[in-house]
Amino acid sequence: MKKIYTYILMGIALLIFIVMLLMLSPWLNIKNIEINGLETLEKADIIRQIKLDKTTNILSFNNFIVKRRLKNNYYIESVKLTKKLPDTVTIDITERQIVGYVPYINDYMYIDESGMVVDIKSSYTEPLPIIYGLNFDSFTIGKKLKTDNDEAFSIVMEITNAIKDKEDLKQILKIDISNLEDIHLYMENLDIILGNREGLNIKINTLNEIVKNFKPEEKGFLYIDDINKPPIFKYMT
Repeated sequence: MKKIYTYILMGIALLIFIVMLLMLSPWLNIKNIEINGLETLEKADIIRQIKLDKTTNILSFNNFIVKRRLKNNYYIESVKLTKKLPDTVTIDITERQIVGYVPYINDYMYIDESGMVVDIKSSYTEPLPIIYGLNFDSFTIGKKLKTDNDEAFSIVMEITNAIKDKEDLKQILKIDISNLEDIHLYMENLDIILGNREGLNIKINTLNEIVKNFKPEEKGFLYIDDINKPPIFKYMT
């Protein structure tokens, strides 16, 4: 029995020795780094943030540590890591979807579909609506924006999530919820009056159908404030 126990210990020691050798072996150094799902972020920035290079041994590459290093990148919603022996690491990233910008002094807060402040910058590049009419005292990047009026914020989220996947509604430049009984959306030549929150999804779907056949050079006011009546267009004079 003592001899069997000795053999077991020797086997464990040998296994540990082999693993340690493999962890030091350049044969298992990472040579291929595949990163999928990037839209806003850059591959080089992700690699730099997780401190990964081609001298890193794939066995010593710790998934938990990598996820922890990416935790403070608020553009990232989730991360999945896969190791493919002997030398490939695949990182699947799901980015947060920015749905609009909230002006703050001379900057713009980037808001995602859950209402979280993902970033703040002095400018923006993506054609997303600027949101006016939200009142707040402070904000924290990485946290949901807390406003003085929960209903106003809820309406903004409802509108932005309703229009985000509609290609024709990407022309919307502004959302104004300063008056919850007189909500406005703005395109380049069009002031869209939605009225109050009642039937908001119906109004957005109606707008989507109208915009498909709308001539860009036409300037005016589009009233979709009453779901019980047909939309009304009035030319701007």
